[in-house]
Amino acid sequence: MAVPLLRTLLLYIAVIAAVRLMGKRQLGELDPAELVVTILVSDLAAVPMQDPGIPMIAGLVPIATLVALEILLSGAALKSRRFRRLLNGQPAIVIRSGRLDIQKLRQLRLTTDELIETLRKQNVASVSDVKYGVLEPDGSLTVILKPPQQPVTAEMLGLTPKDSGLPLVVVSDGQLVPRSLELLHLDPRDIENRLKNQSVMLSDVFLMTLDDCGNSFLQKKEGR
Repeated sequence: MAVPLLRTLLLYIAVIAAVRLMGKRQLGELDPAELVVTILVSDLAAVPMQDPGIPMIAGLVPIATLVALEILLSGAALKSRRFRRLLNGQPAIVIRSGRLDIQKLRQLRLTTDELIETLRKQNVASVSDVKYGVLEPDGSLTVILKPPQQPVTAEMLGLTPKDSGLPLVVVSDGQLVPRSLELLHLDPRDIENRLKNQSVMLSDVFLMTLDDCGNSFLQKKEGR
């Protein structure tokens, strides 16, 4: 019983390490080559995990080989635009000035139903509202609306909104987050003083975020 459990844990760690080495991507954003490697890695890990008679090395070596190949291909794609297009494909304009490119849709084997569904998910009511619709190599659709349909911005209204930065978690469940304090060039006493001015104890804080412009958010623990 202990041996299968240990094999499973080791293979699990190996797959996690492989995915981390390949980079941070969501599954829907994987390029074709990355998707293939991800599927193969999971299949290779499953074989020795299910059959104790197969040596662990039979799964770990192919996984390491695929990860190394993916890293090499990614490096080559960074240096060569032509190779990158060959490996991952290139964007395709499927909507131009409110009209569908029928020939391009047929070439990509993309149905109008799929396209309209994707537009609805992006809160676009009609194809006629779209200036450009670009199908990206990862399969997602980027939509650029015509000027009359674009959201109103503060610049259009002549307003100057309050500046804001990237909120970082500085307190999580009553504990300070050193990495966030380091990025904000703060020390624990700065946060404690902020909380003291609001008559709040550090141990009572469930979540506190702070950005480099001084904007903060604080939520106490329930019942505090």
